[in-house]
Amino acid sequence: MSKADQTARMLPGSAGGTNEPDYTEPLLIDAPTACKMLCIGERRLWVLSNCGAIPSHKIGKSRRYAPDELRAWIGAGCPTQPGAGDRVRKAVAR
Repeated sequence: MSKADQTARMLPGSAGGTNEPDYTEPLLIDAPTACKMLCIGERRLWVLSNCGAIPSHKIGKSRRYAPDELRAWIGAGCPTQPGAGDRVRKAVAR
């Protein structure tokens, strides 16, 4: 397999001539993955989640994060005021 073929296989939209990407981004991610995405520690993420500063979803005893909402939170300047996560979530929903 040539180098060009290997590169084409890794590019989104190269699967069988469709415009579909070869990968799918999960709708929700767990705390360790969110920490890596945001480059913050788990304790800081927990504090921001508990005060509502960062958008998150409680599912049973676990908390999950939507990557699109985290990107919007970053785009909003990473606000740390309590309740900022709800405002970001509403902006994403529009």
